[in-house]
Amino acid sequence: MSNRSSATELSPRASELGRHQLRTRSVRPKLREVAPLAQPRAILFDLDGTLIDTMQVFADVAADVMVRHHQLDRTTARAAYLTTSGIPFFQQLEVIVPGDDRNAAAAAEFEARKIVAVADVVPSPITVEALEAIRALGIAIAVCSNNFQDQVDAFVAHCPVKLDLALGFGNGLAKGPTQFDHACRTFGCRRDDLLFVGDSIADAELARASNIRFVARLGTFDAGAFAAVAPTSPAVVEIPEILALFAY
Repeated sequence: MSNRSSATELSPRASELGRHQLRTRSVRPKLREVAPLAQPRAILFDLDGTLIDTMQVFADVAADVMVRHHQLDRTTARAAYLTTSGIPFFQQLEVIVPGDDRNAAAAAEFEARKIVAVADVVPSPITVEALEAIRALGIAIAVCSNNFQDQVDAFVAHCPVKLDLALGFGNGLAKGPTQFDHACRTFGCRRDDLLFVGDSIADAELARASNIRFVARLGTFDAGAFAAVAPTSPAVVEIPEILALFAY
């Protein structure tokens, strides 16, 4: 088991930031009660839909691409993109329209257009403040994404918070065991010292299969969808609420 510091060692500022988000959000889903989390060595964040609000933009781009290339109904295409999110788009297409010889061209168009669509998107001010509070606790911050590495690097270049590690798809790495093990080597820890935060069902399934603690970021999917896959994992609406999970 991990010997990391317990939640009682949170700074007053960090604890208050997490509690503030829980108190002041006027409308939020009813979330299940969960046991407090031991403080991790590092928190690994998915990127799109978790650290930055891009999923709805990507869904629109993906729907447009699938309408153009596959003549799918737009509503159906958009829903299919969100349902299969959490893996690279070229893999999503093989789930949505398996074996279609138009998939390669569609994936290439999507990757080119998504970069333009979210070129200037950065984490929200409350997410930035929360990440800084997490780093102040001595917890490392990493990105684990299935965006290609050059796209992750572009995000890092204009991210207002220093990241300790940023991993994308490629060079033998993908979101899941290979990235998790790379993070363990980088931070000199075991998997149970990590915490993974993601917004997709695929993220929850990867965490469960890899025996890594998981926090669901609600938005792309609701609490009920995550409960079926990760029934003991906490769920948050905003990133600052993660800090409150350490407080008890």
